[in-house]
Parts: sequence; C-alpha cells; structure tokens
Amino acid sequence: MTTNRQNLRVSVLADMNWESKIDHALKVLELTRSFDQRNHDYGASLAKVCIMFMCRDPDLAFKQRIRYQKADRIFNMDIMLSLPEVVAMSHPQRRRLLAACLLEQVPERLRRYRFAEFDHRAFEEHWMQDITSQLLGPDADRFDHLCLAQASSVTQ
Repeated sequence: MTTNRQNLRVSVLADMNWESKIDHALKVLELTRSFDQRNHDYGASLAKVCIMFMCRDPDLAFKQRIRYQKADRIFNMDIMLSLPEVVAMSHPQRRRLLAACLLEQVPERLRRYRFAEFDHRAFEEHWMQDITSQLLGPDADRFDHLCLAQASSVTQ
C-alpha cells in the first residue's frame, strides 16, 4: 500500500521598504528545508503555510490579510510591522522581533481554524524549535557583517 503523503511547505517572506532590512534578518531562516527534512505528516488539511511580513510606509495604510484556502489547503497570513520602529533597530533586534511575531502570532492564528486533520501540537513544537534555533540561536548573526545595520542614503 502506497501513501500519497506530501510534506508541509512553509514559507516566510517579506513585502517591505528596503530600509527596513527585513530581508536581511530573514536570511538565516530556512523553514522550507527544516520542514522537508523533518518529513512529518501534519495531516491532510494543510499543504502550505505562507507568512508575509508587511513593513511598508504607514501612510499606505495596508491592512492585515489572513486567509485559508480550503480547496488548495493553503494558509496565508500577513504579520504587520511598523516601518519607523524596524528601521531604527539593529539586526539582532530585528531578528528578535521577527521571532517573537512568528512564535506568537502564527500558532495563535492556526489554532483558530478547525482543520479536519492537522497536528497542531507537532506543528507548534517544530515551529518553536525552528524559529528559536534559526532566528535566536548562536548562528543567527552569521550574515550581519554583509549588510549595514541601518539604511544609509547615498548622495551624489
């Protein structure tokens, strides 16, 4: 008997102003690889979890989007960040902020859905391990030297 099991796909992306440097803080995050290697069956209700950090000019008045597409088994969620606050942060502070948001908001939102088949306990345990080790662990600063901590303007 062959099972048609597919690994849960996990993505964390950013829609941001360049000066927020959220993309740089996310460089150490390798959730897709972690979840692929783990090869755990979380259940048939979810095929993909996609988290989007939104860090844009507040005058644009973006609103948070949270959506579960039952037909495609995809959960999408925006995490809203304050551009002025993030710009003023150092890389370690940004990583701590991203980790706190991911650890708090994602499991809390997923718990609100009554999926027919989803192993919330295992997902939350693995999520916490991966976010903590990758964004807050001893190797989390390995790319910091490649990018200025603060955005700088270039004048000619």
